[in-house]
Amino acid sequence: MNGLAQSSAANASVDQWQVTLTNACHRIAPVWPLDQWIAVNPFWGLRHYPATHADHLLRRRRSESLLMPAAFYREAWEGGRISRDDLLASLEEAGISDSAEFYCKRLYRPERPPAPPGYSLLDILPAADQGERPMAAVVDQIGRTCGAFFDKRQSRWSTRSGEESLFDFWLKSARMDVSLDFRTGIRGVRAWFRALPDDRLEATGQAIEALGVDADTLEALCHGLLLRIPGWAGWCRGVDWRANLKGEDSGICEELLSVLLIWEWAASAHATPEQINTAASQREALVSRSSLGESDWLWVWQRAFEIGYQRTLWQALGNNERPRPDGDKTAGRPDVQAVFCIDVRSEIMRRHLEEAHPGIQTIGFAGFFGLPVVHHRHGPYRPMEKLPGILGPAYRVVDTQGSNERDAALSRVLDQREMTRESVRKAKYGSLSTFTLVETTGLAWAWKMVKDSLNLSARKNTADKPDPAETRLVYLQGGDPLFETTRVELVAGFLRGMSLTRNFAPLLVFTGHGTHTENNPHHAGLACGACGGQNGGLNARLAAQLFNDPQVRVALAEEGISIPGDSWAVAAEHCTVTDEVTLFDAHKLPESHGPLIADLERGFAEAGKKTRRERATALKLNGFGDSELLQQLKSRTSDWTEVRPEWGLANNAAIIFAKRDKTRARNLGGRVFLHDYDPEQDHDGDILAALLSAPMIVANWINMQYFGSVTMLDVYGAGNKLLHSVVGGNVGVIEGNGTDLRIGLPLQSVHDGTYWRHEPVRLTVVVDAPAGKIEAAIRQNPDVEALVENQWVWLYRLTDQGGELYRDGQWQS
Repeated sequence: MNGLAQSSAANASVDQWQVTLTNACHRIAPVWPLDQWIAVNPFWGLRHYPATHADHLLRRRRSESLLMPAAFYREAWEGGRISRDDLLASLEEAGISDSAEFYCKRLYRPERPPAPPGYSLLDILPAADQGERPMAAVVDQIGRTCGAFFDKRQSRWSTRSGEESLFDFWLKSARMDVSLDFRTGIRGVRAWFRALPDDRLEATGQAIEALGVDADTLEALCHGLLLRIPGWAGWCRGVDWRANLKGEDSGICEELLSVLLIWEWAASAHATPEQINTAASQREALVSRSSLGESDWLWVWQRAFEIGYQRTLWQALGNNERPRPDGDKTAGRPDVQAVFCIDVRSEIMRRHLEEAHPGIQTIGFAGFFGLPVVHHRHGPYRPMEKLPGILGPAYRVVDTQGSNERDAALSRVLDQREMTRESVRKAKYGSLSTFTLVETTGLAWAWKMVKDSLNLSARKNTADKPDPAETRLVYLQGGDPLFETTRVELVAGFLRGMSLTRNFAPLLVFTGHGTHTENNPHHAGLACGACGGQNGGLNARLAAQLFNDPQVRVALAEEGISIPGDSWAVAAEHCTVTDEVTLFDAHKLPESHGPLIADLERGFAEAGKKTRRERATALKLNGFGDSELLQQLKSRTSDWTEVRPEWGLANNAAIIFAKRDKTRARNLGGRVFLHDYDPEQDHDGDILAALLSAPMIVANWINMQYFGSVTMLDVYGAGNKLLHSVVGGNVGVIEGNGTDLRIGLPLQSVHDGTYWRHEPVRLTVVVDAPAGKIEAAIRQNPDVEALVENQWVWLYRLTDQGGELYRDGQWQS
C-alpha cells in the first residue's frame, strides 16, 4: 500500500471512531449552569430505545435501574395506592398471562443487590493503599481537573492558560501530579502519561487500537465510562448543546471521553492477561440485547403505579362528561382573560381565581409567551436567555433609561460598583491578606450576619419588578428595532398558539411566574423553566406591549385576528413561594379599565389566599391563619436557612392540551400542566404539531428530571443541600468532598424527610383532537415519535367516554 493509500485508510479509521465517540456523547443529556438551570430529561440520549431497554442498558453500564426498589411498590400496594384493578390492567396491557398472585408473591421476595460494573479495567485492577479501586481515584482526578478547567469565575489562582483545551489541561495536570501513582494504585502511570502523544486524536486513536474492540462495543464502553462521571459528562454535553444552538462547533464532551479512554488504555498497559480477559468478557454484555428477566417484573408494578394515577386523573376529569358550572360568566364575552404559564403550580392558582372571579377566563400557554429573547441589562452583567433550553434566542431585550446618554451613565455607575466589589474580592482571596482582611473587616459584617440569621431582612414585596421600566426589543444580530412584520408574526404566533383568535375580553393579563429565595444555588430550578430558569415578568411585559401596539393590531386584522378597540393587555407575575400576584404597567391602561383592574386584584388576592391554604399541608404550615400563613411564606423568601422554600414542580404527572372548558372547576391537585388548545382553530394540525414538539417535550424534560432524581438519586439527583459546595460560581454543585458534579434535583426538593413528595410516573399526555390529526402531529417530529412509541410518555386522546391510549400504532379504549 502506498503512502497516499495508507493516509486515506488512517483518515477513514479516525472518522469512523470519531462518529462512534460522538454517538456515545449523544447518549448523555445536557446540563445547564446553576443561574440558568432548567429541568432536563436525564434519559434524553436514550429516547430512541424503549424505556424498558434503556433500563437494561443502565443496569449493565452503571448498575442502576430506572425504577424504584421493590419495597416502594410493596408499600404502594399495601397502602392502596396500587389497586388490584391497576395490577390486572398492567398485566393485560403487557399481554402477560401470569396471575396477579404470582406478581404479588414476587414483590415480597428478598431483593438481590446489583453487581458492580466490571467492564472497565479500572474496576478490576487491585485497590490502592487507600482501599479504593483505581476507578474511584480516576473519577476524583478527572473531577478535580474539570472543576479547575471550567472555573472562570470563582477561582482566583487559575492554573489554566489561554485557550487551552480540556484534554491538554488534563494531560498537563496528570503529568505534574506526583501523587497519581499512589492514589490510583497503578505504579508508573504518571511516567506512562509523560510518554503519551500530545495530540488528542493521535492519543485517542492509539487507545482505541490498544483496546481492540469493535464499533458497537466501543460505543457501549464509551457510554458506560461517561456514566461513571455523570455530572461532568452532562456539563460537557451541555456546553456542546448550547454552542450548537448558537451555530458554533464544540467537542468538549468528546475531549472528556478521550480522557476516559486513555485512562482505560493506561489500565490495560498495567494489567495482567487474566484481568484483560475478564474485562473483555464483561464488555460483550454491554451490547447484549437479551432481556434481564430479574428486573422485567418490576415494570409491571411501575405501570400499575402509573395506571393508578391515571385512574384518579380520569375521575377528576369526570370522564369528560361533566357539564360546565352553573352561572359561568365566560360563556359569552369574559370580563378578563388571564394567560398563565402551563406550569403545574399555575393549575391551583387558576382554579381558585376562576372561583373567586367568575367572569374571568384563564388560559394556559408556555411561560415565555413565544418570545425567544435574551435580556441585556445595564452594567457588566452577562446577558440572560429567557426561553426554553431546546431553543436558541432570536431577539434581544435591552434595558433603557430613555436615552443613550442616560444608559451610558447608568452603565458606568454599575461598572464602577462592580470594579469596587472585584477589588474587595481580590483582596479577600490574596495570599497575604487572607487572614489580615478578615481580622480588620470582620466586624463590619457582624450586623448583616445577625440580621440574616434572624431573618430580619424579609422582603416587603416579593414580586420581580423589572427595572428599569423601559426596554427595547431588537434583533439578535445588529440591534435594529423589530420590523412591523416581525412584531405581527410574534403576536399572531402566541395568540394562535393559545387558541385565542376571537372573543377577546376587555382586559387581557399575561401572567408570568417567578420565585424568590436566598442562599439557594438551585434557585433557577424553582423559577420558570420556559424562561430559561428566570422569572417570567419580563416576557409577560413584552407580550402585553406587543399586543397593545396599534400597528400590530391593524396588520392582525388583515390576517383574520380582529382585536376590539376596548381590549387592552397588562402584565403580571405570580410569586410561586407566596402566591402573590403583582401587576405591571396597570397605570398605562385607559381609565375605563380601572374597575376591571380593581376586580382583578381582588380576585388575585382571594385566589392567592385559597392557594396558600391548599399548599399549606405539603409545606407543614397547617394551623396558621391567613395573614400568619402569608407571613410565614414571605419569610421563606429571605431565610437563608430554608431548604424547602417551595415544592416547585414536584409530583407533576400529566399535561393536557384542550380548551379550558374541559378542565375548568376540576381539581387536578397541582399535578397537571395545562395548555389551551382548540382543534377547531387548527385545521391543518400545525399548531398541534408545534405543541407536541415544544411544550410536550419541555414537560417531558421536567417530568423525567424529577423521575430520575427519585429513582436514580445517586446518579441523577443532586444529593443533600446541606453538604453542597458551589463550583465555578455557576457551574454546579458538589456534595461533601466529592469531585463529580451533582446534577438533577436536591433530595430536599423531592423528599420531606419522611416521605417522597414526588411520585415517579411517566408523563401522561392528554390531547383533545381527532385521532388522525394527533397521529400526523406525532410523525412530524422524530423526537416526539420516539417518546411516544418507546413509552417515555403515555399519549391519550379525549373521547366522550373518557380517554383512548395510543399504543403500538393503535388507539385502545
